[in-house]
Amino acid sequence: MALVLNSPRQALSRAFLRQRVSRTEIDLFKANLIRLLDSAVDSKSEEFHKKLVSDFLEATYYRPNYFLNVKGNADLVIHNG
Repeated sequence: MALVLNSPRQALSRAFLRQRVSRTEIDLFKANLIRLLDSAVDSKSEEFHKKLVSDFLEATYYRPNYFLNVKGNADLVIHNG
């Protein structure tokens, strides 16, 4: 199987390419991504990293309108009600 490299424009659906993103949203994403990557530690468990990813998603996209947590056997659920 050959590796095929795509540009972001080729990889993303056209619907995503039509979305407008403000500079504030980009800066928030960058700051939270840097915080996430700085917090990751190779020797830590999956549970540790799952919490970091959950915090990243909540701080970047979902706070204050949604709540992220576990539900039953699902590790990460976005509650909207």
